[in-house]
Amino acid sequence: MYLTVSKKFEISFSHRLFIDNLSEIENTELFGDESKGKFGHGHNADVTFLFNGPISETDGMVINVVEIKEKINRLLAEKYDHKFLNFDNQSFKNIQPSFEMIAKQMFADARPLFEDSNAKLVVCHIIAEPDFEATAYKNGKIERSFQFGFSAARRTYSPHLSDEENEKMFGLASRKSGHGHHYRVRLTFSDKPDETTGITILHKTIEPVLKKINSKLDHKNISTDIPEFNNIPHTTEALTKKIYEILASQLPLERLRINEHDYFYIEYNKAGEMFMGIKTMFHAAHRLTSDRITEQENREIYGKCNNIKGHGHTYKVEVLLSGEYDEKTGTMYNLIEEEDKLKNCLDKYNYKHLNLETEEFKNLIPTGENIAVVLWEELQEVYEGKLERLSLWETPNNRFTIRKEIK
Repeated sequence: MYLTVSKKFEISFSHRLFIDNLSEIENTELFGDESKGKFGHGHNADVTFLFNGPISETDGMVINVVEIKEKINRLLAEKYDHKFLNFDNQSFKNIQPSFEMIAKQMFADARPLFEDSNAKLVVCHIIAEPDFEATAYKNGKIERSFQFGFSAARRTYSPHLSDEENEKMFGLASRKSGHGHHYRVRLTFSDKPDETTGITILHKTIEPVLKKINSKLDHKNISTDIPEFNNIPHTTEALTKKIYEILASQLPLERLRINEHDYFYIEYNKAGEMFMGIKTMFHAAHRLTSDRITEQENREIYGKCNNIKGHGHTYKVEVLLSGEYDEKTGTMYNLIEEEDKLKNCLDKYNYKHLNLETEEFKNLIPTGENIAVVLWEELQEVYEGKLERLSLWETPNNRFTIRKEIK
């Protein structure tokens, strides 16, 4: 079990990707629009830092988010926020301020700030618009992700099943009249950024491929308009696998995720592994207080979260399940059944005060870390060992994630 605590920050900056000894045309071929603007162009970005460490028995935390905020806000204000990175940040004097290199440099800048902490920085992730997303890991790996969306209709069914079997498995979604979704596709590449350009995959390499696949899918009926899908099930699992295969034949794709909506997605990777992601929420109150320290120390450590009458959150919970893809049905699991398992597990916490109305937190501080651990242990049993990752959002900026293992 590997637990991380994530804290998200917002920054605004400008930069330009441009190699001086190349022409404007050559730079555009390499970087696309990111080469434009002699004096730079801007992005609003979310930057997330992930920390790993043991949970303190005294305060129930891996690291106090106040410590993260103080140190990271100072770093961002000094080097990144409201800066023209090419000129205001000396780290980019001789390297291109690509999103890959920004993530890598932020990680390098932030890591020493927590050397004396029990929690260590393990990941830095930055995302602006869908095309601008990169992640730097403690082992030196860099990932670059791109997103695009398409709207399409389909009938959810398998050509390998009878109409009766399809209706039993997919319900109303199997009707021949079909239905529609706006799908969000996320492609992730993992490679060492080029030393000259600072990027993992060239703009001129990926742009035509994404334009072609988007034109093939957008505003089409998957069940009738796209020959590649004629003889396979029309499910999100089959769609994800097929689109991965199409793109991986042209690009060095690490993995691909398709969100059918905000609370359900399928992910497929180059190892041939498929995962199902499900998200839901519950509403609960809690109070952060520890009987191992004084009242004054509680106020100092937990701040407003130590309010005597408590406070609350809309907690969002996402599970990632591993499993086998069934070629006959085009599914991993029955989605409704897996959603119900998650909701049923959370029901005993929904609309409750965790300290006062649940046995699980009667003697356990209901920090995000401890809530995540309790849910992990319960859901591992519910999902019979299929649970690969659990994420708990206490707020949009604070996330607690447990992974079965780090690959």
